[in-house]
Amino acid sequence: MFGIRPRPINRKWWGLVFVLPVVAFFALFSVFPVMFGFYLSLTDYDLLSPPEWVGLENFRNLFTDRLFLTALDNTLVFVAGSTVPVWFASLLAALVFDQAFRGRDILKATFFLPVLPPVVVIAVVWRMLLHPNGIMTWLVGSFRGISEIRWLADTVLAPLSMIVVHDWAVIPFFMMIWLAGLAGISPELREAAHIDGANAVRTFWHIELPQLRGTAVLVAALSTINAFQTFTLQYVLSPDPGGPANSTLVLGLLVLKYGFQYFRMGDAAAVSVVMFAIILAVTAAQLRFNRRAT
Repeated sequence: MFGIRPRPINRKWWGLVFVLPVVAFFALFSVFPVMFGFYLSLTDYDLLSPPEWVGLENFRNLFTDRLFLTALDNTLVFVAGSTVPVWFASLLAALVFDQAFRGRDILKATFFLPVLPPVVVIAVVWRMLLHPNGIMTWLVGSFRGISEIRWLADTVLAPLSMIVVHDWAVIPFFMMIWLAGLAGISPELREAAHIDGANAVRTFWHIELPQLRGTAVLVAALSTINAFQTFTLQYVLSPDPGGPANSTLVLGLLVLKYGFQYFRMGDAAAVSVVMFAIILAVTAAQLRFNRRAT
């Protein structure tokens, strides 16, 4: 009787045992909030009384809501300015740092520095630099004798400032992704192109660029998702989050305003669902374009 040992657990179940904590964490903090947010988007909820089911009414109201349409326009403008320039600038930087020259590693590390601080820190620093009488005004305005530029209080300059700060912070990150893609290109292909008499431009256009198609899709997808999810920059950098005159109001910031300023959690959740659907559609279109190209 005492010699009977418990039956050992089958080896295939050990993997499940070790994975369960991660799965539980993911389900609790990722899947459940998403599902609960979708449920709230179908209700009228003010944080004080129980949610009241309204179906798709919140979504119908959004597309006649002036504030939502303004935030959507601002978000699309921000995404356009935070993706296309980033793609080309980061690729150009990667091509430069892919070459061998003296001090390359030091310059590369220096160029990568903006990626290291959190977005909040970057926003606080740039808020000081973009003071009406600050360093950026001195650099730009000294040529024309301008002593004050209201970078963050002008309806045209404020959105442009957000885009410039964002691009400055993320270009080095995507440069590293391009560099990883360039490192994966076989040197024999470049050597064969040079033997055939191709110059650097032709080698890049006919040899390197086709090999970077997968990297390009990754850069496009990540930069687009990151741009659509923008929130911290507009919240911290602007003295009046979303201002002036709602010129920097984006969808992520609108979720905060609807949910915790106006106590319209149903509308806030509906904006989140719309934003998720847009990101999903854009990413799917990029992946489909890549499959067709191949």
